Amino acid sequence: MSLLPLQKISPRKASEDARQYAYRVLRYFILNLHLPPGRKMNEIEFADALGISRTPVNDTFNKLSRKNLVDIIPQKGAFVSKIDTRRIEQTLWIHGQLGSSMIKNIFIRNVKRPQFDILYLILEEMEDHLSHGDLTQSARLITDYYKHLYELGGKMDYIWESVQIAGMDLQRFLYLSTEEIGTTRNYMLDLTSLTDAMAQRDTDLACTIYHHHLSRIFLLLPALMEVNPHYFTDQRNKESDEIPDNII
Repeated sequence: MSLLPLQKISPRKASEDARQYAYRVLRYFILNLHLPPGRKMNEIEFADALGISRTPVNDTFNKLSRKNLVDIIPQKGAFVSKIDTRRIEQTLWIHGQLGSSMIKNIFIRNVKRPQFDILYLILEEMEDHLSHGDLTQSARLITDYYKHLYELGGKMDYIWESVQIAGMDLQRFLYLSTEEIGTTRNYMLDLTSLTDAMAQRDTDLACTIYHHHLSRIFLLLPALMEVNPHYFTDQRNKESDEIPDNII
């Protein structure tokens, strides 16, 4: 039986060579937890599932290893990297440090009310999926929201690309946390309030809501680590639920 959900494998694009195709598909399956943390990566099986030779699959393993998504262990093989809580904390810290500047840039650039429509459309799509009990698109839509938020900040869209590269563990954590409808709805309410505050040009309120949203994500870490201990690495027992000043 294939480790990949074959019905979810998208066709190879005409513009893609075998390496690009393998990287796109395997990266997608890892980030969406279809290939869960700790899962052994079978080169032959993936090559057969994708209809390509083993060489581009092997090259993809090496590339994913450089992105902290695959661990290559001598004499044992390749495994999906576990979610590193340290990198999640660092990524949230980066978002927290950039957040106020990003929101202030939106006001400095005098972004108009209609320009926030893209954020509202994302939130409406999320609400539509939630109303049908479909949580599978939630993490993708939240990530899309962040991306457009950075773009509204002007040149912050260049910074977004760097944050994305550093934040792949956070992205996997979002997919894991949005499997629970209450958590997903809280995320959506946070982002709706944030969008409303920005549209009303209330900078202080927008910054407060944004940091509250990041805090919500951080506080979910211990519970999800307890439920899925085999998914995480660098686990650290917290003596309290207080958020360290250097995180958010």
